[in-house]
Amino acid sequence: MNIKYKLISLFFRQKTKAECHEVLLTNNTYYQNLSEKNKYTFQIRTLLFLWTTNFSSDSGFSINQKMKIIISSAFVQITFGLKTDTLEKFNDIFVTPRAYSYKNNPAIFDGDVNPNTKKINMSWPAIAQGFEIADDGLNLSIHEFGHCLIFENASRSYLSRIFNENDFDHWKKHAANKFQKIKSKDNKVLRDYAGTNLIELFSVSLETFFEQPEYFENNEPKLYFSMTKLLKQDPRNKLNPTGK
Repeated sequence: MNIKYKLISLFFRQKTKAECHEVLLTNNTYYQNLSEKNKYTFQIRTLLFLWTTNFSSDSGFSINQKMKIIISSAFVQITFGLKTDTLEKFNDIFVTPRAYSYKNNPAIFDGDVNPNTKKINMSWPAIAQGFEIADDGLNLSIHEFGHCLIFENASRSYLSRIFNENDFDHWKKHAANKFQKIKSKDNKVLRDYAGTNLIELFSVSLETFFEQPEYFENNEPKLYFSMTKLLKQDPRNKLNPTGK
C-alpha cells in the first residue's frame, strides 16, 4: 500500500475496516480474488469513496452500511488501477427499493445518471443481483459508474482528467469499430444495448470486462486490450489486476 492510503487508513477505525472486509468478502468476487495486500488497499478506497458520497433513498426505505459498501465497491473495482479515488461532481446516489419511472415517461428504469442534477439513481434489487451473479456480464452499479466516469472525464481540465487522453482515443477507435459490428448484426461478447451510443458501449464493455474477461479477450482482443490500457488493469490477473 502506498503512503497515501496508509495515511487515509488512519482515519478509519479498525472495526469499520473489519466490517468493510467482511461485506466485500461476502459480496464482491473481484475483491475475494485479490491478494491480501490489494484487499487492504481496496478496503480503504471503498471507505474513502463511501465517506465522500451522499447516499439517500425513498422515504421508508433505509440504506444500511452494508449496502453503501457494496455500491461503493463497484466504483473502486473500475478505478482500482487509476489515480481517481472519488467522484467530484456525481457524488449523490439515490437508491430506490424497486425499478422506477419518471413522470410523462412510460419507460421503467433500474438505473440512470442525470448529467444536469449530477445524481446517480439505482434500484437496490438490480444492484444486489449484479453482485450475486458475478459472471453474466450484468452489473448495474458498474454500468452507471461507467457513465459517471465518462461525464466527469469530459468536464475536467486537461491535467486532472481521469483517463489518459491517448489511451482514451485508442479505446474510442476500437469502440467505434465494435459499434459498427453491433449495428451490422455482427456482434459477439457485448449485448446489443451497447449499440445505443459510445457512452452505453463503454458501460456495457465495463460489465463484460470485469465479469467475463477471458470470453471478452478471446472474441474482441483489440477492444479488450484497449480497456486494459485505459483502466490500467487486467481482471484476468485475479490476485493483482493492476500489476503493482
